[in-house]
Amino acid sequence: KPKHPGKKGERIMNGAHLLKVMGRILSAYSLYFRSAVNHIGAPPAESFYYLNSLLQLGEVRKSDLINYMFAETTTGMEVINRLIREKKITERTSPDDKRAKLITITDKGLKALDEYYKISGKVVEMTFKDINDDVIVDCYEMLKYCEQRNSSVAIELKNKPFEQMYDQIMAD
Repeated sequence: KPKHPGKKGERIMNGAHLLKVMGRILSAYSLYFRSAVNHIGAPPAESFYYLNSLLQLGEVRKSDLINYMFAETTTGMEVINRLIREKKITERTSPDDKRAKLITITDKGLKALDEYYKISGKVVEMTFKDINDDVIVDCYEMLKYCEQRNSSVAIELKNKPFEQMYDQIMAD
């Protein structure tokens, strides 16, 4: 059994160790997933992440999807425009704001997602091999609040200077 990296009262070091472990788990998952995507000849993994998020969000502005992905505007627009060219996403002018484009996933995008889900499932199995389902559920439940809080505030603060980010988050 791995020993605990920190002790009670060492909040910053304990948090740093937790982030390192989560980052390395995600990096391993990403490596496996990129390999699986290449193996089946599917478009890049980013396509999966954007399509999956768009499916969850429903019809949204391009900027909403980009913010949800914590992406830079230029990078997000490149991925979205490629998915539009591939006919996996469709766009229309917003009836509320003629300058804004609303995007939604197409049937072709849904079919692509099905293929990604098949390989993603295998990659999830690989990533959490030998980890009890109860442990996975407990970890999810424990981290869900942290993810939700950071997801909403990070989008708001995305383009702010670090000191302003820090002060606003710590003031709450």
